[in-house]
Amino acid sequence: MGSGFVGSTAAYAMVMRGVGREIVLVDLNQQRAEAEANDIFHAVPFAHPHNVIAGDYADLAGARVAVITAGVNQKPGE
Repeated sequence: MGSGFVGSTAAYAMVMRGVGREIVLVDLNQQRAEAEANDIFHAVPFAHPHNVIAGDYADLAGARVAVITAGVNQKPGE
């Protein structure tokens, strides 16, 4: 999933609800994906056991579910 506002919030919610075992954040901005993955991982250390990482499309091989939160950026005034 993307690591923008929607993607990172969805990943956080999935960790808190115990959905899945591994969450991979894939984003064009790899540094943002890494930062968001680290934030989520460290924000919920006592929640359900999850591995939250930043990765690329190859890391999604074998995934049962893919949540796509990528979208078009808003234009000024929208």
